[in-house]
Amino acid sequence: MAAPIAKSLSDIYSLNVDAQSQRYAHLVAKFAEIYGAKPEFVARAPGRVNIIGEHIDYCGFPVFPMAIAPDTLIAVRANGTDRVRVAN
Repeated sequence: MAAPIAKSLSDIYSLNVDAQSQRYAHLVAKFAEIYGAKPEFVARAPGRVNIIGEHIDYCGFPVFPMAIAPDTLIAVRANGTDRVRVAN
């Protein structure tokens, strides 16, 4: 299954879309500053908490996870080499 692609931040965030827009713009600008070009795409992973089942999901037992508002953003661009460069 292909990853979903959002066309607008309002497709992802229901609150504080302006603040999220500033966050994305800052990430893209910082990426371009560090690597000399804008990212090809930005990937997002929502945060998660386990209501029950902490540390047992990797053993195959049931868990009750829930997405939370804090998320992780990753800006990505191929660099034409076999090396991965990472900045935080």
